[in-house]
Amino acid sequence: MRLRLFLSISLLALVCACSTPRIDLAAWRETQLCPLISESEAPAALKRFEELRSADSLSEARPVALAAAAARPDDPQALLAASIAESDALLLQNEDDKHARNHCAASALDYAERALERGASGARAQAQLAWSLGLTTHLQPMSERSAHARKTLEAVARALEADPDEPTALATCALVHLRLQTLPWIAKLMASDLPDSSLEGAERCASRAVALRPSRENRSILAKVLLAAGRDHEARTVIDAALAAPPTYPRDHALAEALRGLRP
Repeated sequence: MRLRLFLSISLLALVCACSTPRIDLAAWRETQLCPLISESEAPAALKRFEELRSADSLSEARPVALAAAAARPDDPQALLAASIAESDALLLQNEDDKHARNHCAASALDYAERALERGASGARAQAQLAWSLGLTTHLQPMSERSAHARKTLEAVARALEADPDEPTALATCALVHLRLQTLPWIAKLMASDLPDSSLEGAERCASRAVALRPSRENRSILAKVLLAAGRDHEARTVIDAALAAPPTYPRDHALAEALRGLRP
C-alpha cells in the first residue's frame, strides 16, 4: 500500500514537473500600459529610461522602454532596453502572481533575442540574453532544461569574452551553477547531459560580480551560494552589508524585503 502511494505521488510529481506554463505574449502586452510615442521621440525615451533606471525608479522606467520598443520595433537598442525593463518588472510583480511573473520573464527573453537578431552586439547585449535565459528556465519542459542551461552558459561565455568584467554575465553564471548544484530530485531524475557546475564556481562568479557591482541583487546571489554551501554566518554578513549600504543600484529598493527574508 505504501509503495503504491509512493509511486502515485512520484507519478503526480513527474507530471507536474513536465508541465509548462502557457505563455501568450501578444495578449500579455496588450494589457501593459505604456505611452504612445513617435519614432522620432524614441531616442529621447531611451535616454529617459536609462536616467530613471539609474535612479532605481523601475516602475516609471518600464513603460518608457516599452514605448520606445513599440515605436521602433527594429531598433536593437530599444529592444534591449525593453528586455532589461521586463527583467526589472519581475521584481514589481506580486510573488503569488505567477501569470504576470512568467510573462515578464518570457517577454524579457523575446526582446533580448530580437535585439540580437536586429544587430545588437557586445557584452551588455549578450549578458542580457544570458540573464533572460536564466529567468525562463522554469518555463521550459523538464527534459529541455539541460539544453537551456547550456544555452545560458554559452551566452555568458560570449559576454565574458567581450568583457571579462561584465557583472550581469558573472551573476548569471553564478546562478546557473547554483541552480545546477541544488536541483530537486525530480529534476535530477529527468535531467540528462547537465553542464558541469560547482558551488565553488558559483561563489567565484558571484564574488566577482559583487566586487564589480556591489548591488543588493549581486550580494543576494552570493548569499544564496553561501547558504547552499552551509556557510550561514558568512551569508548573514553579506546580507547585513547589503542592507546597511544605501540603495544605489537598479533593483536595490525592490530587493530589500527579499534580502531580509533570506537572512538565516
